[in-house]
Amino acid sequence: MLDNETRAAILTLLDKGCGRREIAKVLDISRNSVKSIISGSAAQGGCERGSRLDAYLEDIRALYATCGDKRKGRANLVRVREKLKELLEKRGEKLEASYSALTRFCRAHGLGVIEKEPTRRIVTSPGEEMQHDTSPYTIALGGKKVKRQCASLVFGYSRMSYIQFYPNFDRFCCKVFLTDAFRYLGGTCRRCVIDNTSVILACGAGQLAQVAPEIEAFEKRFGFRFMAHEIMDCDRKGKVERPFDFVEGNFLVGRTFKDDQDLNRQALDWLEAANHRRLREFKASPVELFAAERPHIVPLPVYIPEVYRIWQRSVDSYGCVSLHGLKYPAPAAYLEKELVVRETKDRVILLDGRAEVANHQKKVEGSPAPPQPPHAPRRQKAAQLAEEGKLKALGGGMEAYLQALKLERGPRYIWSLKKLYRLLCQYKAEDVLAAVAKAFEHRLFDVNRIETVLLQDIAARDYFLPLNSQPEDYEAWPEYQQGAATPEPDLKNYAPEEEKKDDKRDP
Repeated sequence: MLDNETRAAILTLLDKGCGRREIAKVLDISRNSVKSIISGSAAQGGCERGSRLDAYLEDIRALYATCGDKRKGRANLVRVREKLKELLEKRGEKLEASYSALTRFCRAHGLGVIEKEPTRRIVTSPGEEMQHDTSPYTIALGGKKVKRQCASLVFGYSRMSYIQFYPNFDRFCCKVFLTDAFRYLGGTCRRCVIDNTSVILACGAGQLAQVAPEIEAFEKRFGFRFMAHEIMDCDRKGKVERPFDFVEGNFLVGRTFKDDQDLNRQALDWLEAANHRRLREFKASPVELFAAERPHIVPLPVYIPEVYRIWQRSVDSYGCVSLHGLKYPAPAAYLEKELVVRETKDRVILLDGRAEVANHQKKVEGSPAPPQPPHAPRRQKAAQLAEEGKLKALGGGMEAYLQALKLERGPRYIWSLKKLYRLLCQYKAEDVLAAVAKAFEHRLFDVNRIETVLLQDIAARDYFLPLNSQPEDYEAWPEYQQGAATPEPDLKNYAPEEEKKDDKRDP
């Protein structure tokens, strides 16, 4: 389509008596275009082709107002076309416009078109405002893909930024991150713009947002205030949103990470270079702009306490306490007892009152397990156990029995050997040898039954008389003769009553 200046030039040259061919050659356009302008078929400013729907504009406006789609916040043009078709059929007319023609017609007349607004440019003075937000990413740690939350803080004037990654971002992690960020940047701005997140807010949104009491104490410590932007006004914190695209397109590309510590360490190294890059909009780097902003920021307090939180946990039967689904060992003396668990940024401390009973490196869920140290070489067993040497020293077939016992028992030979040595410590050596000889004769390798054989032999020898022996004359024993010299006792007083009556009857 020819512009107005070309059209005017064609008409001017025509008035000067130039022909069509000459005009086309001078203006470097086709002769057909010159012909269309001269003939008047293309009016100045361009011709607009009419639409078949022009006659039904008011009907379409009325149907557009009644066929609203609550999900999309505008009218459903499919339904508008159906209703328009029904309306024209009642009038005896036929709708010859397609759905795409209807949508083009509505756009041309401003139906359902949301007027675009330019992005607001928010200019802040040095030390006045900083912005904080988070963004989720899927990152490969140790060859395993895990989800991590990238937390970012940006100073509004200098664009100085700080980022770290967390498995999940709750209120505790928020205070840990902001504390590290303020230390890294050397201070705070007087206002921190955030979205309407429940991590910081207790209720409300925008101007009506109420900060949680725990966060209010954190604000007073560092001398700043949080400000939540209005709903659907995400441009208000665009200074912190833009760096997330830079993190995804630059930092996370072409880098490998072993674990979360390596991820955050590389993020800090990358920040050093990112904060020194020259910004085309300001013709300076964030570090250079921060040099002018530093005198205006709120300085850090003299003392910054460590961020921590306290839990009450019971030690289970395995000797561990559970925190966030992960186990931390406790001393065996505290089994089935309650301990106070102090959680910090990277440590988990178990406390019994004020006494510290264990201190562990904090584990991260989803992070690859740390490499285990190589196992220490197992101590070689002695060529011969002390018990085995003492038993073999008895002789009398003991060594042969021990060799057969080792072949029979296999790995349980050690237990049987110690049991056999315990019998040697409890009974006489000759009795043990006799029982072992019987066991070897009958291929008996159960050491508990050897003790039964040993006890039977002792009982038969010391406590029972042989079956073919005659009882001895106990009256010939010296002990019996010594007791026989004692006079016989008078037992009349202990006689039965009948015997006493018989004694009285006798003359």
